[in-house]
Amino acid sequence: MIELPENAQLKDFQTYIHALEKQHGWLDVDLVHNCFLMGEEVGELFKSIRKYQSYFDEAAKTESASDQAVKKEAVAEELVDVFNYLLAISNRLEIDFEAAFKAKNEKNQHRTWEQG
Repeated sequence: MIELPENAQLKDFQTYIHALEKQHGWLDVDLVHNCFLMGEEVGELFKSIRKYQSYFDEAAKTESASDQAVKKEAVAEELVDVFNYLLAISNRLEIDFEAAFKAKNEKNQHRTWEQG
């Protein structure tokens, strides 16, 4: 069984995903296909958020707190799927995701955006 250390760092998550991919035989999946698969997961994330927000439901109905909790858990699962693919793609390119995250967000702190 593959396990993360109790106080895992982002690098540990990358190592975990590499081990998981190795265990399942996914290391041969190329970069482009990983991007396609992540795109599918992003679509599933959007759909779970739509359901969580009750956008475009067939009929308005009263939801229980447990219904909303189930929907929230579905969002959480899809977020993890997207995160796993981000790490898998990083691994394919030998990118230290934590270092890239820090460097990019350092740049973002000095940027400004206009509201459109």
